[in-house]
Amino acid sequence: MLKSVSVKIERIIVSAVVHSTEDSEKVAMAMATIFPFKFEISRFKAKGHFGNPIEYLEVEIGRKREIRDFWNNLMRLLEGQKEEILRTIERRIDDQGNMYIRLDKQKAYLGEVVLTEGGDAIVIKAKLVTYPARREKIVEFARRIVERGYEG
Repeated sequence: MLKSVSVKIERIIVSAVVHSTEDSEKVAMAMATIFPFKFEISRFKAKGHFGNPIEYLEVEIGRKREIRDFWNNLMRLLEGQKEEILRTIERRIDDQGNMYIRLDKQKAYLGEVVLTEGGDAIVIKAKLVTYPARREKIVEFARRIVERGYEG
């Protein structure tokens, strides 16, 4: 049987905002909690909503093997919380097929991987691609990769 190429995770972007009261190295260490391989962080300086200085940390994962390894490691780390992801899956996916998972930044620094709805988070954005690119196909694919992992 031919392997289906009609669904895939095209890329994953992991990001976090470093507020002026935070140490960017500690935020980078919190992000490292979810990576099963070495990675490079891009750093961007910006201004916050009230003009306060912030730094934006971002890691883009685009290689097939790294996408697979990252995703499957993340699902292993979230093992006890997958039901919450599945229960809220519809609202985690935007109109462009991006699926969002937010992790508590403070807990990640302490080595715990915990879902959050809060604003101060490590944000994982996975670009899901299906053919045909219909929302119901994307949601179905998202459910499958949360439940069973991603083979890439």
